[in-house]
Amino acid sequence: MIVTSLKPYGVIRSSLRKWKKVGLIACNSCARLCETGGQARLDEMSERLKNDGFNVVGSDLVPMVCNIDAVRRRSYDGDYLVILACDSGVFTVQSLFPNKIVVQACDTKGLGARDGQGNIFLMKEF
Repeated sequence: MIVTSLKPYGVIRSSLRKWKKVGLIACNSCARLCETGGQARLDEMSERLKNDGFNVVGSDLVPMVCNIDAVRRRSYDGDYLVILACDSGVFTVQSLFPNKIVVQACDTKGLGARDGQGNIFLMKEF
């Protein structure tokens, strides 16, 4: 799995403009296991941005944002797309939607493994 950590909310927020539309995309695979993606983090980010006055026009939970076919068949209305996924997911969205401003919400740390108790171990740092 790919291990990610969430950037501080203030860093993400400062990358956006309130007069622009914001779309959110979250990975439901590795990032969900790292608690940086998935439905819970997607809902939390959407709510925080809305509470701060941003025009959140949609959110999408994608099984794997690094899967080109899974992302290609979707459409996004936002001027900005905030990506809750690893670098591979961010680059996938950037390549498929070059007219959007892509905001990376997570830092990619490296390759990891997970045990039966849900603990994540960083096996190889990037």
